[in-house]
Amino acid sequence: MIWMPMYIHVIFSYLAAVGFAVFLNSPKKTLYVAGSIGMISWVIYVLLMRINIDMMTSNFIAASIAALLSEILARKMKKPTILFIVPGIITLIPGLGLYNTMSYVVEADFQLAFTTGANVLLASGAIALGVIVISSLFRTYYRNLREKLHINRTL
Repeated sequence: MIWMPMYIHVIFSYLAAVGFAVFLNSPKKTLYVAGSIGMISWVIYVLLMRINIDMMTSNFIAASIAALLSEILARKMKKPTILFIVPGIITLIPGLGLYNTMSYVVEADFQLAFTTGANVLLASGAIALGVIVISSLFRTYYRNLREKLHINRTL
């Protein structure tokens, strides 16, 4: 990862997430929130990478936090979670790794292409796993809480 000042990461990750939310035709009320979630997840990823935590763990933690924020804010704003989760994790997608994998294949350096491709696949899996785990836990907790409130109302 190329070292840049943190304010550059903050500005461009926010703009990327808002841009992707606009691309997905999100309502105007959700653009700022979706951009903030994308910015927070990217900043967490960068900070974890700077303290030498491996890429898969950094992606998992950043995606988990993005999923948690998306679930909470979706319920608070009464909007679908997908409006927040997709722009929230779009900054974590390892696009440069995908590009490098394909360029190594074109150059016929298959060993490096396989290594880079495996790292990209594991990083993408860590992002997906972070979203799935947190969303499943949150929805299970929320359903149990709703059932408990429903039982208390009937008593």
